[in-house]
Amino acid sequence: MELREPHLSRLPALARQYLGDSAALLVSEASVSVRLRRTAACSPVFRGSRLGGLALLPPGMSWPVTLAGMPLSFLGQISTSEIPRPGCPELPPDMLLAFFYEAVGQQGWGDDPADHQYWRVIAVPRAAAAPAAAPARSQVFAPHRLMPGPVTTIPDPGEPALEGMCRADSNGIEQLFDDLDEELRRDDNGPRHRMFGWPDLVQNPMQLDCQLASSGIDLSTEAGYDDPRAAALEGGAAEWMLLLQLDTDAAVGWMWGDAGTLYFWIRRADLAAARFDRVWMMFQCC
Repeated sequence: MELREPHLSRLPALARQYLGDSAALLVSEASVSVRLRRTAACSPVFRGSRLGGLALLPPGMSWPVTLAGMPLSFLGQISTSEIPRPGCPELPPDMLLAFFYEAVGQQGWGDDPADHQYWRVIAVPRAAAAPAAAPARSQVFAPHRLMPGPVTTIPDPGEPALEGMCRADSNGIEQLFDDLDEELRRDDNGPRHRMFGWPDLVQNPMQLDCQLASSGIDLSTEAGYDDPRAAALEGGAAEWMLLLQLDTDAAVGWMWGDAGTLYFWIRRADLAAARFDRVWMMFQCC
C-alpha cells in the first residue's frame, strides 16, 4: 500500500491504535518506492520516462520475440536519471530501461518456467538509443509521459513480513488497512504504476513464486509447491524485490486480464549487476 502525506504521518499513531505493541513491526517494514504518474500525451520517441510509444534501442539490436517468433510489445521505458535518490536502490546511470511483454495474447503469467520468453527488460545506453520500428504483429500503445516521485509503501497484510502479526491480531490489521484504504481511495483513483517498494497485491505475495518458477519449478498446478527442490530454494525468496509495477491503464490502451497488474521482479544481486535479463514477471488480475 502506497502512503503519502498526510497518511504517512498518521501511520505510527494509527498502527498503535489498531495494533498496540505490534505497531513498530509494521512501521519498520515501510519501504521507499517511486510513484510513476502518467501525465500528458508525449512524443512517441520522447527520451525520458514514458509509457507506450516507440522503443528506443541500440542500432542493430533485434526486436525481442517469443520462441515461436511472436514479437513482444513495447510497454514503456524508465530513464534511470529521473529516478530520485537517495533511498531507492542504485540503478545504472544514463540508461533507459525498456520493458516488453507479449501483450497481444497476454501470454505468460509467470507461474511456468517457460513463461520467461513472454517478457524482456533491456537496458539501453541513453546516448546510443534510437527509435526502432515496431513489428506488424506487436501492439503499439499511446505514448504518455511518466513523472517519477518518491512515496512510501507498507506491505500488504498477505505478505510474509506481516505473517506473525496477522496471526496475532488479524482483526486489528484488517481494520487498520480498511481505514487507510478508504482514505487513499478518496484521494487517488489513478493507475498505480511504481518502481521498488512493496507491490499492490491483486492476489498473493509473489517473491516465493518468482524464486521457484525462475528456478525451473512449474507452479501452474499446486503440485509445484510440493516439488522436492522447493524446500531448498525457499530461502532465496527474500532476495527478490519489485522492479516495476504496471497497472491497468485505459489512457495508454491496455487492460491486463480483468483489470489486473504486471509485476516485474529482480533479485537484489542481479539489480546490482545490471542483469536485467534475469527479471521475472508475474501477472495478477481479479
